[in-house]
Amino acid sequence: MAALEEGRKGSLDRGLMLFDHLAQVREATTSELASAVGISRSAAYRLVERLQQAGYLVQGATGRWRLGPAVSRLASAAVQSVDIVDVAPELLRVLAQQTRETVGVGVLSGHEIVFVYRELAPQSVRVSRELGARRPLHATSIGKAYLAGMPDKERASLIKRLELTPHTSRTITSRAALQAEVAAAVARGWSQEIGEFDDAAACCGAPVFDHAGQVVGAISVAGPVQRIEAQLSTIGPLVAATAGAISRQLGYDPR
Repeated sequence: MAALEEGRKGSLDRGLMLFDHLAQVREATTSELASAVGISRSAAYRLVERLQQAGYLVQGATGRWRLGPAVSRLASAAVQSVDIVDVAPELLRVLAQQTRETVGVGVLSGHEIVFVYRELAPQSVRVSRELGARRPLHATSIGKAYLAGMPDKERASLIKRLELTPHTSRTITSRAALQAEVAAAVARGWSQEIGEFDDAAACCGAPVFDHAGQVVGAISVAGPVQRIEAQLSTIGPLVAATAGAISRQLGYDPR
């Protein structure tokens, strides 16, 4: 019985190794798969035959194997079952420790960003990021980050519909200026905001993408302007890296 169980484990391990190899190379012959997995050609033939019958592998006209529709269904079910709030907390805790400021996750709701998660700063801050709090797209780093993640045409269309309400003397109220600010965020990889929504606060933000490459939210680091403004060039890349890590957890592949 133990030997049978071990054999099953071996087959499972080999099958997973085969999937992983094909995910990297896209397609391979049976001989190449045997070499990659470390099994004999006869064992490889038996393995790929079983996987083909179950729909996990398909063979092209050239005789090379690639992942089949059953793998696609599993992958689709896996990424659709993962939500941004499921994967973000651990990564945001690290970001909060790195920056020692409050971090948050927001999603689009109408023409505003709604905070759905926050991680409080290790040090006391004045900035509030209560769950459910709504923030304008044009006057916050998290809003501009979301805009930066949108396709160009969709972004331009949304910006045309926004009410660019001034919240402080620094709020961007020109659509051309907002487009330029978002373009700078795209080029930089992260957005910034200094006293545009709250005179006393400054923030950095970055977009989060799902498995289909669609922006599904954004994250931000926020704190008192006297602390954040001097550290924008340091905090910004950390925010971008964290947003990238969250996106990868959601199945995003920038390639």
